[in-house]
Amino acid sequence: MKKPLLLSAMGVLWVLPAWGTEKTDRLDLMVIEETRLGEPSRANLFMKERYKGPMSDGGDLLKSIPGIAGGRMGGHGMEPSIRGQNQNRINVLLDGSYVHGGCPNRMDPPSSYGTSETYDEIEIIKGSQSVVHGSGGSGGTVLFKRHTEPFTKESWYRGRINAGYQGNANVREGLVDLAVGSDQGFFRMIGNSSQGNDYEDGGGHTVRSSYKERTGNLIAGITPAPHSRAELGYEKTRAEDILFCGAGMDTPLTDHDAYRFKFEHAMTGSILRKLQGQVGYSTIDHLMDNYSLRTPTAASMYMRAPSTSDTWSGGTNIEVELGGIAATLGIDFQDNQRDAVRYRGTSTAVNAIQSYLWPDATLSDLGLFVETRLAVAETRQLILGLRYDHVDAEARKSNLTPNDTMGSVPKLSAAGLYSLYYGTGALDSTEHNVNGLIRLEQEVMNGAGSVYGSFSRSVRTADITERYIASNNNQSTASRWVGNPFLDPEQHHQLELGSRLQTGGWELDLNVYYNDVTDFILRDRDHNAHGGGNATIYRNVDATLYGGEASVKRHWTSQWSSGATLAHVRGENDSDNRPLAQIPPLEGALTTDFNHGGWNVGGKLRLAAQQTRVDDNATTGSGLDVGKTTGFQSLDLYGGYRFSNGVKLKLGINNLFDQEYAEHLNQASQFDTSQVQVNEPGRSFWLTAGVDF
Repeated sequence: MKKPLLLSAMGVLWVLPAWGTEKTDRLDLMVIEETRLGEPSRANLFMKERYKGPMSDGGDLLKSIPGIAGGRMGGHGMEPSIRGQNQNRINVLLDGSYVHGGCPNRMDPPSSYGTSETYDEIEIIKGSQSVVHGSGGSGGTVLFKRHTEPFTKESWYRGRINAGYQGNANVREGLVDLAVGSDQGFFRMIGNSSQGNDYEDGGGHTVRSSYKERTGNLIAGITPAPHSRAELGYEKTRAEDILFCGAGMDTPLTDHDAYRFKFEHAMTGSILRKLQGQVGYSTIDHLMDNYSLRTPTAASMYMRAPSTSDTWSGGTNIEVELGGIAATLGIDFQDNQRDAVRYRGTSTAVNAIQSYLWPDATLSDLGLFVETRLAVAETRQLILGLRYDHVDAEARKSNLTPNDTMGSVPKLSAAGLYSLYYGTGALDSTEHNVNGLIRLEQEVMNGAGSVYGSFSRSVRTADITERYIASNNNQSTASRWVGNPFLDPEQHHQLELGSRLQTGGWELDLNVYYNDVTDFILRDRDHNAHGGGNATIYRNVDATLYGGEASVKRHWTSQWSSGATLAHVRGENDSDNRPLAQIPPLEGALTTDFNHGGWNVGGKLRLAAQQTRVDDNATTGSGLDVGKTTGFQSLDLYGGYRFSNGVKLKLGINNLFDQEYAEHLNQASQFDTSQVQVNEPGRSFWLTAGVDF
């Protein structure tokens, strides 16, 4: 009975607003599910304007945005996917700096450190649309931003206090954001606390997903002149007792510290317009084990894996303008060092080294770029970008041999594992990668719309895990997991066409893209090709990704509006003539919103088709997909009121009809031989309250 109810709701979401009579003209900004659409394939989400309820982390928030899918391992650490690409194919910058997670099993992807309520804005760039945000980024770029608006003598303080609750998992969260200052500088303090218990899925089954997280930020800045400032910030995140039902281990603790310095200076009266830059340093200490928060399956298989990930990143650029040509020239860098060791033992001592998972590996990238915007006609502009990256990689503990003697499978050093599966050669490597972009934009219908076409080349180097992971196993070579130091970088050549239109109460955003990938880095199985069993390995293949996205919004009246979105991507492993794994299915959504005065009420019906194109057989392919998945439908309702004194109340119900379903995407468990698909939460009531002052 649930499916007919959902399909009926689908019709109501669109038909109900049409009963209104007051028409409206075009709006200045296009909003689809709270996300303002600006330039082609870009969207901005402003946290103060959100209608929805609590989110566990930045990845959970991104998954709520049209065209972004997510892979779940538990209640925290959602892995976002844009246009069928995830992990390091998406550049994630937190307040201008890079953070690379501390877990080899990606329990903490970079977006998990983007505690959403502590940011002011999140900008999403789909595909390769710029060369200024780092190398790669073939799937897209996500920018978590904080903006501290200038103060005046009359207005020297501002703040907001929020609290939220979600019933299914008993989630409690609180936020305090306070700032004081003058026209010469400011000081800002942000604190956030969030914790949740295990939730129930739509079938009433308990899902191991609890977590606790606390985040604090201190930011001091000087603003000596309009559009000129310097900021120094410190961020501290402490997470503990994070459970993962989709992995063989949990996370007893993760400590993250980040230090950031940013500056910008606007200039007038010359061709130099703005100088800006930043530098950041991030440290992560992560621990996962299989005994602190669960009971191991065997008395002799107590395991723990402490790891660290330290990242320097930054850069500087200058904006110039001359004769109708605007350009940005700059230099940036990243340096990520990772070290992880897995120990095995019994309940009394877990100290035998089983694997040097990350053998003290470093990946450095120094980039130079220029991007120009040319007005080739009054209604036409051309964007050109060129980028060069110098990449160095090394692993300093690759020759250390584990001392664990248990089991029938010999424990090899990292270098020994690489030699077994890939042959011998220099483990250190250097690359010279060139990225480029050309995009033409044309206004149409007297400025009411635009069409664009772009072609880009983006080169992504293999990350430290793909190069150097070195996981032994006590009982089975099929459970080994071995990086490939000899991988070539991925080369994405993308063609994209799109249009945007806003007229007569209708708004449309449409794009289609085709991505031809040379040397796609495929996580696969060895199938005993090198006499080492069916270990998880990495190799280069040729691949193709193509699809499209569409968003339409109808303003029925000045208060009522409805929206519809659709996203589809298809991925093909051309070398092996099989589908790429972890490709989301066709997905759409219907929304209706009512806004009047301080009131807002709305609903969202999410629809996902079945996914039958999978790579789920580890004996012949990668086995990264759990299997074919059926489609699902889920209805959310939400509403709220904003009082004139700054108080805000919001409430809603997620998964109203308590559907039992799972996303097609699953995060691979590196320490189990099987993949696990984690069900989404069942019906969840939520409430948030806050005040801005």
